[in-house]
Amino acid sequence: MSPVKHLYNRVDTWLRELPPGAYAVFYGAAGGVGVLLVGLLLSQELLVVQALMMALVLFSLELVFGINQPTTED
Repeated sequence: MSPVKHLYNRVDTWLRELPPGAYAVFYGAAGGVGVLLVGLLLSQELLVVQALMMALVLFSLELVFGINQPTTED
């Protein structure tokens, strides 16, 4: 197994084991940082506001709907 695939599998396993609240925080932060980085490359205005709003929206949606969290059905 390549080192990159091994690292991906470890990170994927770690993320799947997070509780829903912590996963939502991670998801929102990752989205906000992504918007911030792309905005820096494109040099847009109101960059911090856009990044914070994206982080807040992704956090809220993930926390409420939990799309990426596995369900446990007994």
